[in-house]
Amino acid sequence: MPHHRHTSHPQSSQPQAQKEQKQPPQQEQQQQPPVRYYPPAAQAGPAHAVPHQAQQQPHRQYQQQHPQHHTQYGHPQRANPAQPPPPPPHGMPLSQTPSPRAMPVGAQFSRFKGRLQQRIPLHGVWLSIPSPVTARMLATQGFDWACIDMEHAPTNPALMAEMVAAVASSGTCAPIVRVPSHSSEWFKWALDAGAYGVIVPMVNTPEEMRRAEQLCRYPPAGRRSMGAFYAPHAFGLRGPRAMADYVEQISGDIVVIPQIESAEGVANLPDILKAGGMDAVFVGPYDLSASVRTAHDLPFQEALGRIERVARDYDVPVGIYASSGAAAWAKMKDGYTLLVAASDIECLSSSAAENLDRARGEPHAYR
Repeated sequence: MPHHRHTSHPQSSQPQAQKEQKQPPQQEQQQQPPVRYYPPAAQAGPAHAVPHQAQQQPHRQYQQQHPQHHTQYGHPQRANPAQPPPPPPHGMPLSQTPSPRAMPVGAQFSRFKGRLQQRIPLHGVWLSIPSPVTARMLATQGFDWACIDMEHAPTNPALMAEMVAAVASSGTCAPIVRVPSHSSEWFKWALDAGAYGVIVPMVNTPEEMRRAEQLCRYPPAGRRSMGAFYAPHAFGLRGPRAMADYVEQISGDIVVIPQIESAEGVANLPDILKAGGMDAVFVGPYDLSASVRTAHDLPFQEALGRIERVARDYDVPVGIYASSGAAAWAKMKDGYTLLVAASDIECLSSSAAENLDRARGEPHAYR
């Protein structure tokens, strides 16, 4: 009977309707492509804590208005799993959603640069051993900054990047890299790895200073090329806008420190400082001593005094490589701000020699 398949009985229609009510959500879930959702600020403990309550307020308002989107750890949660995830907050496309850790963006970096600008002494450690293990161990000892040396140490770009990450992971120590030359690739490798700044050796003229600064700045201020895929992680940035946030919020404040370590650099220091673009000047005492000794017309202490006077006249902080903690203390009393208080090689060798002598019952005077 052809009409039977078109007829329906009231009693049999109710179970069929119930089946139809259960099936559509599953079909819709399969047809609807998943939408990636990035929650606002995570509240997962001290590593992700936001220090400023005022900057947390927009995210907290969103969480209060949409509590079903968040668990206590800030991860998305939907009341009905059959429903697709909500769109990004405030109707923003995914590419424009804020980084989940938008603060404390650069808190460690801001502390270092702020203290440098305020002339608060910053005690650092010099890293010549190409190892992220020793870098991490020393960075967690309370130093304000650590300089990863690529000029006189056998540190390649890959190891340097690992050392920068190790120092940055301390949460308190700022990673600085001394590049080996003025070639652009060294600046790119150091800054793209996440270095908070660079020390540039043998800056002798204003032109060299301007070129060094341009290699640290993105256009239009400079000539740094785009490619900082690792750098955001050293500043606590992550998420879809991590690199954009780094370029917009961090890159313009990267610390640039020319190293004055020749008689020519001392003579041209006023013009170098007039060129601007530096956050401090750093004295290389060993090369400076050799240079002025060769020049025969400028005693080392006089050259050092001239650097101090000119930097003070132009209101630029001064740093120096000190041979020991006691030497760093003396230089701090002389007005130096950026101080190398120890080096990894010296710490390792002097501690080993001291313990060996004490074990043999032959104590000596140690620094």
